[in-house]
Amino acid sequence: MSIELMFNAVNINFVAFSKFVTPTALVGQIFAIFVITIAAAEATVGLAIVLLTYRNFKGINVDNINIMKW
Repeated sequence: MSIELMFNAVNINFVAFSKFVTPTALVGQIFAIFVITIAAAEATVGLAIVLLTYRNFKGINVDNINIMKW
C-alpha cells in the first residue's frame, strides 16, 4: 500500500511540474500513465503470488509455509 501512495505522489509531481515547466507538452501526463501501468502490473503479480500460494498450500498463513525460506 505504501508503494502505491509513493507512486501517486510521483504522479502528482509529474503532472504539476509538467504544467509549470512546459504547459503545452504532455510529458508529465505520459509519465504518469506509464507509472500507473507499472503499478497495475505490480498489483497483478502480487495477486498471482497470493493465489498460487493459496492453491498450493490450501491457505495463506505464512507461518505454515516453510519452503519459501530458502
